[in-house]
Amino acid sequence: MIKTNPFILMILIGSIACLSCSQDASQIEWKRINSGTDAHLYGIHFVDAKLGWAVGTDSVVLSSKDGGKTWSGSDARSITKDTFFTKVSFTTPNNGWLVGIGKVYYTGSGGNSWNIQHQLRPVGMRSPGILDIYFVDTTEGWAVGGIGTGGISTILYTENGGTKWEKVVNPSDKHLWGVYFVDSEHGWVVGEEGEILHTRDGGKQWVRQNSNAEQPLFAVHFADLMHGWIVGTNGLILHTADGGQTWGKQQNPTKQSLRDVAFQNEKEGWAVGEEGLILHTTDGGTTWNQYASPTTNNLQDIFLLKNSGWIVGEKGTVLRSF
Repeated sequence: MIKTNPFILMILIGSIACLSCSQDASQIEWKRINSGTDAHLYGIHFVDAKLGWAVGTDSVVLSSKDGGKTWSGSDARSITKDTFFTKVSFTTPNNGWLVGIGKVYYTGSGGNSWNIQHQLRPVGMRSPGILDIYFVDTTEGWAVGGIGTGGISTILYTENGGTKWEKVVNPSDKHLWGVYFVDSEHGWVVGEEGEILHTRDGGKQWVRQNSNAEQPLFAVHFADLMHGWIVGTNGLILHTADGGQTWGKQQNPTKQSLRDVAFQNEKEGWAVGEEGLILHTTDGGTTWNQYASPTTNNLQDIFLLKNSGWIVGEKGTVLRSF
């Protein structure tokens, strides 16, 4: 009878398990999809595994009904040409919002028609931008933006699906780039010069959190109330495990600017940025690895569902995970 050393057996089992994990990770592949446009795409959102939208420059509003395999233009005739759309958010197949240069647009018809729901007033010769929007349900949503550093910082809030948007008082005077809410009470906003704002009461009051960073922060994502990530210029990745009471830098193998970050859970996440950069982690960001990318175009936004993912970027770039 052949005797097996238990210690060696444990090593072999562990090696096989690790190999299996490596193969599972390598099975994820990002492929470029024909979007039918050369416009720069800055926002993408899916309601479910089939139905999604992407938006960008030149009033481009794209929709997909097959999980991003094919894309078609939506009827945006009610929107002024050359409008710059930055982000899109849908809460149902019919109800969605776009944001861009000082305006919030709404559709109740699945994108068949769009109307201006809210408009910010110009300040002198400058038009304030609205750069991100986030809805926690069909009624409550937030939008953020502003006019440059040292200018106007904007946080908008609605509790009725955008029938009325109200400007929220906040302690910042910096341009705000990204917003994310874990639930209707707990949210974060990030912006220029390392700005992080946090609310625990649904946006009634906002307080600063210390980022220990001075560069622009573009996007924020939380897996739960405690675990969150922020990305910015020069490859900056910030992480918190205590709800933002403390933020620390995570190691990044590159120095390219990152424009968005999204996590499936507190362990697995993705970040995207300049020159087609895709980063992946399976340990909460303790290690980030550069992932194979089918493009060198700048990537701007990533959206994840349980078993699917999509990325958009400049020159009509749409990537889909397989």
